[in-house]
This record gives sequence, structure tokens and C-alpha cells, in this order.
Amino acid sequence: MKNLKSVHIFIFMTNNDLTHKNLICLILIIFTSGISAQSITYKNNQPFSSYWHVDEVINWSSEKDKHAQFNISYIPLASRSLNDKKRNLDSIPKIVSLIAPHPTSNYPSQGFKTIKQYAFPYWQYIDYFVQWGGAANEGIIVPPNATWTDAAHKNGVPSFGTIFFPPNVYGGKEEWVYQFLKQNEEGDFLVADKLIEIANTYNFDGWFINQETHNLEKDAADLMLKFITYFKRNSSLKLVWYDAMIADGRVIWQDELNHHNQMFFQQDEQRMSDLFFINFRYSATNLEDSNKLARKLGRSPWDLYAGIDVQSKSFKTPVPWETLFEKSKPKNTSVGLYWPNSTFDISETKQPEDVYKNEQQFWIGGATYNTRFGEKTWQGFANYFSPRTVINSLPFKSNFNYGLGRFYNEKGKRVSEQQWHNLSIQDILPTYQNQLDSTKVKTSFNFSESYEGGSSFQIQSAVDTLVPLYKTAISLERKIFIEVVTKNESSLKLEFYYKLSTGKIITKPLSKSKKWNKDKISITKNKGFKIVELGVKCIGNGTAFLGELLLYNSREKELPEPNFTVESFRNETNAELYVHFEPDVKAPAHTIYLMSQNKSKIWLGKTFSEDYYISQVPINNNGTISLIIEPMAHDGSRGKAKFQKINVK
Repeated sequence: MKNLKSVHIFIFMTNNDLTHKNLICLILIIFTSGISAQSITYKNNQPFSSYWHVDEVINWSSEKDKHAQFNISYIPLASRSLNDKKRNLDSIPKIVSLIAPHPTSNYPSQGFKTIKQYAFPYWQYIDYFVQWGGAANEGIIVPPNATWTDAAHKNGVPSFGTIFFPPNVYGGKEEWVYQFLKQNEEGDFLVADKLIEIANTYNFDGWFINQETHNLEKDAADLMLKFITYFKRNSSLKLVWYDAMIADGRVIWQDELNHHNQMFFQQDEQRMSDLFFINFRYSATNLEDSNKLARKLGRSPWDLYAGIDVQSKSFKTPVPWETLFEKSKPKNTSVGLYWPNSTFDISETKQPEDVYKNEQQFWIGGATYNTRFGEKTWQGFANYFSPRTVINSLPFKSNFNYGLGRFYNEKGKRVSEQQWHNLSIQDILPTYQNQLDSTKVKTSFNFSESYEGGSSFQIQSAVDTLVPLYKTAISLERKIFIEVVTKNESSLKLEFYYKLSTGKIITKPLSKSKKWNKDKISITKNKGFKIVELGVKCIGNGTAFLGELLLYNSREKELPEPNFTVESFRNETNAELYVHFEPDVKAPAHTIYLMSQNKSKIWLGKTFSEDYYISQVPINNNGTISLIIEPMAHDGSRGKAKFQKINVK
């Protein structure tokens, strides 16, 4: 099946009169990032992520949609905090990130058999994720892919879909807007009801509305305001509004919050949009005035997000840092990132090592680039935003699994030689990634060494130092057990440390082994105290790998055998499988293996979903497939495995 690339267009106006014959505008044609078209051929029963035109979404139901069960996220939105007594998340500036991980169509519901796909490793710095998508020739209503919602929710980040009304010259139609805003005789907005139903079914948190279709009258703007009011009244979902349409129905980018567009942000006592995304061509005065107006309307100026377009140049994009930030923090508004997955796009190899180097440059800063005003330095957003944490309760487990791999390991042993990409099983990654003096200490993900999954965390040190890993807020009301798995062939010595809320740092020595080795540590309860940081202390010179970090108060009870059914689709000597698990709150995840004809166990996947798709499994000579499925608890404990032989028709 051909993997087409979608086209999205923003038009950034320098003249507000669309009919002016001397109109000057910048038309940015954007191709969504993703794997090269020739790299994957999908099977006949491959489930894909949803996308619709307006007339299609009105008739959508989960019962009629044959792929709906594969597009549901089952991971709840985690609670996150700053772990800061003086500040909380409601009172600080934030980041909304508009990420385009794949073309609108042919987006596999549950991952890929390739590592050449984008995976995001810096969730601790963003507060909202928007899956950017939509195209006039494919569909303009795009919910987030379930694997991205899983990863976002695991990190406490709400996940949004996109509603994109394109400019007319690039396929947009006025009739689509009016279809979207249609009411029945009772005054209900039919599409609003469907958007709520879809978000509740797929378990994501809201929608980004981007209305850029021209030639609309004031009645369209009035209906849009009624639509938003209806949507907010009938759901707790959040809305993001893009600075394009104004009160009289025209599309004129204001580059600020003002009297032309404030009604889409706040109307009297009604909160219209939860986030307001300001177009990219603002000045310092635009943002100052926007801040003042938000306060006048009774809203936090941090609900305004100044857009930064990094699509084409990534961390070499000219950014007005002085306009946005002052004294190491945002000055007037929050920040809206458009297309930060350009770290993947600019990579020539698309290999995770290269992409991750770009990610470090983007978030930590330090890269230089030329502008018409001379050489500038990319500041990196980690320098202006405090990392958030979701590690506030136990158990907590991480194998430093990036969400992709060239292979899959379990306890250091290879159980699959296949490439894979699945953000649903991405671990909560270290809060602090390479924010030390990189001339002496370097941290990165290693995609050749792994204890569990396809990666580990690598530390290269030439100096005695503390290397912080995770920001936490873990109570010491109960005794805590810690397990640390490391591999170390060098002369470097490692000690595990934890930092208390008093500021005291306590270290524990770790064993040194050329093979993966597990150390166990216990911490006695100490009421009134918290662990606020976890890390390792490096002594000497060398390279070591972290493969697992597990904290718990007590191990979970062994889980019973899972109940599941399998539907198979034969394709010559192979079969596609739909695996359905009966709901079991005791087993949040299941790992699926193939028992080969030579009795070896081969990893096929791991899922948090009740329904999982496997694209290709070899059929035995007798027409059967032998599966082994193990339930997995929150602390990583494996339950009783179930063996089942599938007769393939």
C-alpha cells in the first residue's frame, strides 16, 4: 500500500487585506514527517488511525469502525507536579507542542516495524501535546494516534487532536465550515457531539481548532462561538484556538490577542478556548498587549501561547529569545512549538542516535546559526522551563526504553531480532538528560545495549560527579525498596544516590560487572520526608549502562493467566492476528510471544490495549500458530503465562 505524504499549508500574512493586489505573503508548504514511502508495505488487515471529513465524522460510530478498538488509549492521564513548594503547575508558563509524527493517512494504529520513525524523549518540558495533521485531499479531522496518547498520558501530558480547515486555494471549502457548524432543530451541534464522543471513546483530552478557510461571513464566526459554547457546556474536554479567524468571519492573523479575536478566548464569563495559539509574526508589543488584555478578561496570560515555527530549521531557527524570555523565564506568554519533530526531519540517517543528538540540541541548547544580524546561539527550552515529574507514587519502573529498537531484549537476552517502534511502551525517561558539562560527562541513550526493550541509558564520565536522573516527589511514609540494573566494563565506579527534601544526599555503592547485574537497596520509612531526586554518582573514568530502575513498597501479587481470543487472517505461509484481551484491571499490560517450531520464544509485542494487532506470524506446517501470553503488573512482575495453539484457516 502506498504511503502518501500529506500537505499542510499555513499562510502568514504581512498585509491584512486579502484582496489587495500587492498582497505579500509567505506560503509555507509542509510535508508531514514519517518513514520513506518505500520502507513498509502494510498487510490487508492493518488497522490505521482515524481521520475524517465533516460528512464522514457525523456518521462515525465505534461499532461501525472496524479499526476503532485499536485506536483506544488505555493509559490514564498521570498526575504531575513541579515538586516546588512555592509554585504549582496552574501558576506557571507552559509549552504546547504541535507534533506531526506521520502523514494523515496510512498511519498504523499501534506502531511500526522500523526504527525510522519519530519518538519524543522530552515530555517533562511540555504541558500539552497536539497531534498535528489533516489535509484537504484526505481528511481534516484527525484524532491523536493511540500510541502517542499512551506516551503523553504516562508523562502527565494531555493529548489533543486537530481540526484543520485549509485555505481555499489549497483545497479548503466554505461548505465544510458550515457543515461543521450545522445545528439540528433542537439547536444541538451534531459535530460537537461527535467530537466529544470520539475523544471519550479514544481516551484523549481535547481538540485544536485551526480555521483558515476564507470567504466566510460573520454568521460563520457567530456560529463558531455558539459551537464552542455548546462544546464546553457538554464536555470537560479542552479546546485550543489558533489565531486566524476574527469576529466578522474573515481570516486575518492578528499576531496577538485583541478585540478582533478575544471572543474566541474569553466571552464574558464563558471560557471559550483553554489555550490560545498566537500566530508567529508577533512583536514584543504584541505580546505585552496580549498579556494585559488576558488579565483584563480575568484570564491568566499563561493561557496564551506565542507560536514558534521550527519546521524547516529546527534548532537553527531564528527565534526572538529576548522578546519571549526575561531573567531565564517567559516574559508575557507561554510558548507554542510548531513542528518540533523537525529534529527527525533534518536527520539524514533517521537513525535514533542521530535524531537524539538533534533532540539534545533542540531542548538543551548550544547550537549556533547565522542570521542577518550575525551569529546567534540557540538557547534551548530546558533553560527556561522547569521539568515536571509524574514520579509521585510507587511502584515506578523504567528500563530507559526509548520506544523503539533494532531488537528486543528481556533481562539482557535477545527475544526478537526485528526492528520495532511503539510509543505505548516507551518508559518514563530521565528528567535530566545531558544538562551537565558535556566535556566531562555525557549521557545519552544507547540503542545497542539493552536490559529490557531496545535501549539503555549510557553514562560516560571523566570526573567524579553526581549525575541526576529523575525528579521525584516520593513520600517516605513507608519503607522503599530499590533495584538498579547496570552493566559496566570500564574502570568507572557507580553509586546510586537519592536526595531528600531536606537537601541531604545519600549514596549506595553499586556492583561492577561486565554483564547486566542487579543491586538491591532499601530505605527505611521516615515520615514527613520525601525523595526529590534519584541519580548516580560517578567515580573515576569510563562508560557504564543503566538497564533498569525499580522502586516499590511491596511486590504485587502474581497475576492469573490472561483470558484472550485470537482472530487470524491467512496470507500464504504467514498470518495476521487480532488479539483481544478480556478486561482485567489487575493486568495493565500483556506481552505476546510466538513459540517457534524449534521451541524458542520470540517476542511479538507488548500492549496496554484490550486489542492488539500483529502483522506477520509464520504458520507451522500443521496449519497452527502457538502463542504464549504473559500478564504484567505495574511493577513489572510477570504473571502466569498462558499457552494457546491457534488453528489458522
